[in-house]
Amino acid sequence: MALVDSVTEWVQIVLNAGAIVTGGIVWKMYFENLKATIGTKDAERALASKQVDYWREKAVELEKRSPEAVERVLADRISIREDEIARLTNDKNMGSEELQRVTEEVKLLQRDLDQTKGFRAVLAMEQPDPDDPEYEEYLEYLADREDGVVEMEVVFLGTVGVDSGQLMITDPFYVDDQWQSEPYLSRRSYRDTQTGAILTEGEDFAAFDQPLEILGGAAPKDLIVSGRLAQLPDPEPPETFKYSYNGACQATLSRGYGELLYRDTGEVGAGVAFQSGWGDGFYGVFGEKHDGRIVRVYVNCGADPVALAKSEPEDSTPAPTA
Repeated sequence: MALVDSVTEWVQIVLNAGAIVTGGIVWKMYFENLKATIGTKDAERALASKQVDYWREKAVELEKRSPEAVERVLADRISIREDEIARLTNDKNMGSEELQRVTEEVKLLQRDLDQTKGFRAVLAMEQPDPDDPEYEEYLEYLADREDGVVEMEVVFLGTVGVDSGQLMITDPFYVDDQWQSEPYLSRRSYRDTQTGAILTEGEDFAAFDQPLEILGGAAPKDLIVSGRLAQLPDPEPPETFKYSYNGACQATLSRGYGELLYRDTGEVGAGVAFQSGWGDGFYGVFGEKHDGRIVRVYVNCGADPVALAKSEPEDSTPAPTA
């Protein structure tokens, strides 16, 4: 009986062990199958993801080819180019403005330089040549001024009237001795576009508002405005100018200034004629005194002489200048 019980226990142990081994095998097979299933799902998911990426790329590519996408890309590119053009234009404008500013500064500096050169030339002319009769007197004058200090003073000399747009510098003695009575000869000529006739101022008419029979009673100025009278080119000005009113006019109208000849010798020196800066009027004349001597005279043709005279002190004190 004891033997049977012992055998039964061993049989039970063997059966239990077999059941455990069989269960382990079953569980292993289940886990292997589950693992394989999970791997398959991962592969399917990866494949699906690749397919999604593929079709997404296709969709983006097709979208890029659509008119809307092309329009958007072009609009972006145009916007970038417009911004670049605006920047370049702004840089160009700034560069042009800077260049213009610098150019104006150069012009101003050049003008100041020219004025300085002109004034320096005038100062150099103050010293007489060794051949000048007054050269010895000039040396004595310098010897008395060993310190080199010259008492300078600018005084208002008066006003000069202008009715012909020009002035003349001359020695009053020459007016009676060398002056030639010669009226102004304009020499301005006009062609009548209807008849072809040539009319010369001073020969065919004395004034532009003078009615002329040859023009049907009309005045030259009216026909010039209407275009019937056409001005012809002015003739070449003479190379020299007489000491006369006509000579002064020819000089100032052709060059703006000119030297006038002595009547007797035909040499220059009788006078100098020049245009006034602003035409007719009354202009202030100023003298620059060095130690009481007038060494320069200025005619201010661009200012009100009355205002200038008022601005001058009645008792001006000379200012020492080296």
